[in-house]
Amino acid sequence: LKRFICIEFVFRGCITIYHNTTNLFKSTIGMSQSRRHIAEEGVLQKFRASIISDDEGAHIGINISGWNIMTSSSSIGNESEMEALTDFLQHQISDSRRLALPEIVFTKAYARLTRRDIGKEQEVNDDDSEPLAVIRFTAKDALEEWASCHNHLETDGKDKNSLCKGVAIIKSVDAKLWEERQARERKQQQKVSSTNSHFGKGAVAAALKHCSTEFNYDWTFSSPYTGTSLVSGKTKAWTKAESSGINFSLLTDQSQPILFFDDVTLYEDDMHDNGYVSLKCKIRVMPTCFFILQSLFDRVDNVTIRVKEVRIFAKFENDGEIKISKDVCWREIPWNKLISLGLPSHVGSWRIEEEGMQQTVTGMIRKLPQIQLPIGVYEHS
Repeated sequence: LKRFICIEFVFRGCITIYHNTTNLFKSTIGMSQSRRHIAEEGVLQKFRASIISDDEGAHIGINISGWNIMTSSSSIGNESEMEALTDFLQHQISDSRRLALPEIVFTKAYARLTRRDIGKEQEVNDDDSEPLAVIRFTAKDALEEWASCHNHLETDGKDKNSLCKGVAIIKSVDAKLWEERQARERKQQQKVSSTNSHFGKGAVAAALKHCSTEFNYDWTFSSPYTGTSLVSGKTKAWTKAESSGINFSLLTDQSQPILFFDDVTLYEDDMHDNGYVSLKCKIRVMPTCFFILQSLFDRVDNVTIRVKEVRIFAKFENDGEIKISKDVCWREIPWNKLISLGLPSHVGSWRIEEEGMQQTVTGMIRKLPQIQLPIGVYEHS
C-alpha cells in the first residue's frame, strides 16, 4: 500500500510538472508565426507608400493608395481571453450543446485593410473618421461563423446529411469504439444507480442527459469563413461574378517589388491526435495591387482531407474607384480515394504541420477535387 501511494504521488507529480511545463512552453514560444516583410523606406517612398507603426513604434503595415494595410501576430490566448471567446461562441447557438475552442487560438492576430474617404486629407494613423471599407481576417470572426452553423446540425451527429456550409459532425476512425465504451459505462451507471435508494431515477436521467458525447459538434473547426467585409460600418454582401476578377499576370510580374508581406496563423488544433487543422492568412502588397490568401487545411487522419481557400484581390486605381474581387475554392476527398488520384495514403505524407512538409503538401492539394460551394458562397464575386 505504501509503495502504491508513493507511485501514485510520483505519477501525480509528473502530471503536474508536465502541465506546468506545457503551459510555460505555450506562454514563452506560443506566438503566431509571423513572416512579415516591409520594404525599405526608400522603396516605399518611390511608390508613394509609407510605414504604419503601432503605439509602441513597431512597424505593423503600410499605407498605399488610400489603403491602410496591417497585420498583427499574437501569443496564444490566455485563460481569460479563451473563456471570453468560449462564452461569446456559446451565445451563437440556440441548443444546449457545449462548444470547445481549438487548442491554439491566436486571439489578437489579424490581417486588416481599411480604406478611408479619398475626398478627405487625413494622416496615415488618423482613426477619428470611420473607414469607408474594411476587410479583415480574425480567429474570432471565423469561429463565430463556425459556431452559428451548429444551429442547423443534429445534436447527436447521427444524421450524415446534417450539414451547414460545409460544417458537419464527422467521426474519426476510433469514434465507434469510443461511443461503444461510453454506452457500456452509461448502462453500468444506470444498473448501479437503480440499486441505490439514495439516487432516484430522475437524477439518473438528468445526469445522463448532461453527459454530452464528444461528437456533438464539429471538432474539426472547418469554418466556412471567407473574411469580414464592411462598408461604412455595415456588413457588405458580395455580388456574384461570372468569372474571376483576379489579375494573376499582375501578381506574377517579377519586375514589381513586394512592398509588404505577412503570413499570419489564426488558429490550429491537432484534433486529439486524430489529425490537424489550421487557419492561416497570407497578404502581399505590390505597387499596383494587393492580394490575400486565406487557407483552412483540415485533415482527419484516415477519414478525409478538406481545404478551403479564399483569394481577395484589388488593383490600385488612380481614379479612386474601389473594385475588390474574391475567389473561393473548396476541395475535399475521402481518405480511401487518395490512391485513385495517384496521391499517397500514408498519414505522414500529409503532415503539413511538420517542418519541411508545407511545400510538398501544398503541391498535392492542387490535385484534390473541387467540391460544390454552399448557397450564398460564390466561386467568383
